[in-house]
Amino acid sequence: MPKCALPNEDGFLALVDTSVESCTGVIVITASDYDYLMGFTQVTSIEATAAFSGAFSLVFVSGFAMSYAIKMVIKLIKIL
Repeated sequence: MPKCALPNEDGFLALVDTSVESCTGVIVITASDYDYLMGFTQVTSIEATAAFSGAFSLVFVSGFAMSYAIKMVIKLIKIL
């Protein structure tokens, strides 16, 4: 659960009973909340590999499709 932390007179952060919405200092969260949040925001190596491979394949497939269409147009022009 998030808590509000404000600097005390010694300069150290201390937890206060202020709501998170009205906190003017630092909002701190527990380690389990942090792990839960990072599970959704960090990209794994498998996800990065899949995205790169998909984009790389898309470039080659679209390039092949465009060159095939141009080849068919040239063939059609030669027939006419």
